[in-house]
Amino acid sequence: MSITIKDIASTLGISPSTVSRALNGHPDISEKTRKSVKDLAKKMNYQVNQMASGLRTKRSFTIGVLVPKIASHFFSSALSGIQEVAVANNYQVLICQTNESQNQERKYVKSLLSAKVDGFLISLAKGQKTITHIKAIVDNKVPLVFFDRISDSFNVPKIEAEDFKGAHRAVTHLIDTGCRKIVHLAGPDNLTASYNRMQGYKQALKDKNIPIDEKLIIPCDFDPENAKKAIHRLMGQNGDIDGIFTVNDELGVEAILTLKSMNIKVPDQVSVVGFGDFPICRIVEPNLTSIRHNPYQIGLEAAQCLFSQINHKNIDGGSRRVIPSELVVRDSSKTK
Repeated sequence: MSITIKDIASTLGISPSTVSRALNGHPDISEKTRKSVKDLAKKMNYQVNQMASGLRTKRSFTIGVLVPKIASHFFSSALSGIQEVAVANNYQVLICQTNESQNQERKYVKSLLSAKVDGFLISLAKGQKTITHIKAIVDNKVPLVFFDRISDSFNVPKIEAEDFKGAHRAVTHLIDTGCRKIVHLAGPDNLTASYNRMQGYKQALKDKNIPIDEKLIIPCDFDPENAKKAIHRLMGQNGDIDGIFTVNDELGVEAILTLKSMNIKVPDQVSVVGFGDFPICRIVEPNLTSIRHNPYQIGLEAAQCLFSQINHKNIDGGSRRVIPSELVVRDSSKTK
């Protein structure tokens, strides 16, 4: 038979309401009483009845998280940060993988709204054309936070990587180490993160008085095969290319492998810099220079922001938090 609040109250000789408030950290309860209640609850293996608590508080004690790919190092790390905050708040996390499908994303949103989740954390699938399903969340007044892949169409909090400055830092490094004709293997420009990285690339060239050649900006849609084809074509047409900046590390690794297969030395002939600083950077040879951003921190702060909304704390609906990045120089780029 499961232990109830009444059992704890009877053992300690206090009221059930006092036990409930102690377990929930109510400020009117003394630290001594709170400790006695929590110690006994642990000893008696008391488990919170979330269903009963939900009926009382009108909460489901679940949040919905939508990500494009769980297997991605970025999103698996972000989910770890989200999970840490959720556990601390006694919440369960319903994780949905959209596989970059807007249609699947729409279905998940509908299902999670029906399940009465208390909030959403969403990193958008690429190729967004309509986002009426996101509007349904806002119209239902369900707390929502975008992270990494965001939309400026809604006045909700956003937590993102330092995409523009990170890209600017990467390309400036290439220029400062002697590169002058730099290719950008880009992501979908309808994703804010990809667009901002491309703008950072362009601004770095402008700041160093290097003309922008649009022919050197190649949309690869995060696909390594597209990156491979682009490098073969570009190196055949432009023998003076001496640098490549990629929208993510996966394309950076593909760039190194493709250049090596063409007997082009990295970094002696062409330097390569990626974005993300994922473990794969330290496996490829030469090790990939990259921009380190912190997906765990992005997930952590996104979840903290969401629970601030759930708990009715004041928060600016249009707030935007950018997590700082740093350049990690390895062997795929030259040194000064």
